Amino acid sequence: MRIREDGKHTHRSDTIEQAAEFWGCNKTTALMRSADFARRIDTGIRAVLGRDDLTVTQKREIAETLTIPGTYEPVVEETVAVEQGGDR
Repeated sequence: MRIREDGKHTHRSDTIEQAAEFWGCNKTTALMRSADFARRIDTGIRAVLGRDDLTVTQKREIAETLTIPGTYEPVVEETVAVEQGGDR
């Protein structure tokens, strides 16, 4: 796989090198670990935000804390249904 790093894409080199430094490995392994990590952490974050023992406010605070603008922005939505009628 080739990743374009010229012109407007020069920032990619820095990002990949930072990942390699973070993981303590070569660039190819760093990309693989980062991709695997992203997929797994998203699953975990969705599980936490889906818990019934957290309030909507708590879920939104967690989502805000984990947000990376322009890259990863978890959204918490809560639906409320109101039914009317029936025997009283």
